[in-house]
Amino acid sequence: MHYARIEGTRDAKLAALDAVTSFSHVEWQDCPDEWQAPFRPPGKGGYFDWPLLTDLMPWQQSGVKAGRTWVIAPQEETLRQCWRTLLQAEKDERKALFKNSPTGRKVHESATQLPPSRLHLTPISELSTVSGPARTTRYAYRSFDRQFVFADARLLDRPGPGLWRAHSQRQVYLTTLLNHPLGHGPAATACALIPDLHHFRGSYGAKEAFPLYRTADTSVANILPGLLDLLGKQRWHGLPGHDPQPIFPEDLLAYVYGVLAQPAFTERFRDELETRELRVPITKDADLFDSVRAIGARLLWLHTYGERYVPEGAKRGHVPPGTAKCTKAVPGNPGGYPQSYGYNDSTQTLHVGEGEFAPVPREVYEFEVSGLKVVQSWLAYRMKDGAGKKSSPLDDIRPERWTSPFTTELLELLWVLEATVKGYPEQAKLLDAVIAGDCFAAEELPPVPEAMREPPKPASPSDGLLEHVE
Repeated sequence: MHYARIEGTRDAKLAALDAVTSFSHVEWQDCPDEWQAPFRPPGKGGYFDWPLLTDLMPWQQSGVKAGRTWVIAPQEETLRQCWRTLLQAEKDERKALFKNSPTGRKVHESATQLPPSRLHLTPISELSTVSGPARTTRYAYRSFDRQFVFADARLLDRPGPGLWRAHSQRQVYLTTLLNHPLGHGPAATACALIPDLHHFRGSYGAKEAFPLYRTADTSVANILPGLLDLLGKQRWHGLPGHDPQPIFPEDLLAYVYGVLAQPAFTERFRDELETRELRVPITKDADLFDSVRAIGARLLWLHTYGERYVPEGAKRGHVPPGTAKCTKAVPGNPGGYPQSYGYNDSTQTLHVGEGEFAPVPREVYEFEVSGLKVVQSWLAYRMKDGAGKKSSPLDDIRPERWTSPFTTELLELLWVLEATVKGYPEQAKLLDAVIAGDCFAAEELPPVPEAMREPPKPASPSDGLLEHVE
């Protein structure tokens, strides 16, 4: 394999291509010849000595690919209305409402329900008008944006059973971008809910969700075998008479998040990240490791909206209030449902229809994850006309009014981002210290067992009872 890269503006690239009359006119670089090596030349510099994130957490899974817009909504009642409308339609009309996918789910197909259930589900086209409601659940739709989805295998093109099988109240998911260069903002985000295929930035999603655990009982971590023992021994290196201090899976994830979840990382390694290789500097300094782990744990607490890494004395599911307040309520009647939003720089006020939220710093309003404007995306999905593609009449079923939970969740989003931005300077200093010190090279870590890269195997088909339900 040989590789060449032409840089510059679009016109400059086209002009350079026009000037090529033979292969010898191109400056080629050789690519590695290992069987599974990428089709790119190896990177050069200290960054490429560090271990890959994909080696530290060997199992990567695609998030849920819904294949249709109407199965996801910011309000659970909207999904219930879509379901009732679908069942009340004549059976020959359901195909148009359902929106068959060319390579995904069809209205006439049966399915086995998502784990942990193994129920055999009747095809949508054959359901009666009095069939029971489909299951719904909270869902990590985009970075920092929690919505609802049908937890029903008949309605999702590629639901990712492995994710559902390994989900639990202790599971944490890290998402990033591996098949496209990272842009401005953090190199990774996290959630406690099962993530969408495009959770990280709204597009380019692939096998880029990293669950912390491979099993729902958390008995098997998605961590390179031997790595935690190596880190534990490193903490007491040179101190005879001390037993190795254990490092737990949550500690490693918190450290990784403390390194990656900041714009300082993507800015510093912008050129290196063009290779699509996301590498993690793991410090050998125990005190520095603990400092990075602590700031990462706080971010994970914030970014999972208080569901994971809950500090002592804090209440699960709650985030610390910030300075932003709802200074003027958004009307709760249908006529007052916001159709647009805006931002006033001089007063640091976020306008949501007739409602107002302040103070909202510019860096919170413009908070970005590789091109995804988090606050603006969150609001766009909750405006009267919604956002996203429409391919079914069911997409027109929308919330009828702005609700108090919308206000609460918007405030929580603003508070989370406010606290995140406030911690960036300290986080960047810690990153500088890590890079300036001694870090583990990839070759110092244990090899990755290929079996760890595969999704966890499901339970035996003989386990449990297989039922047939509508």
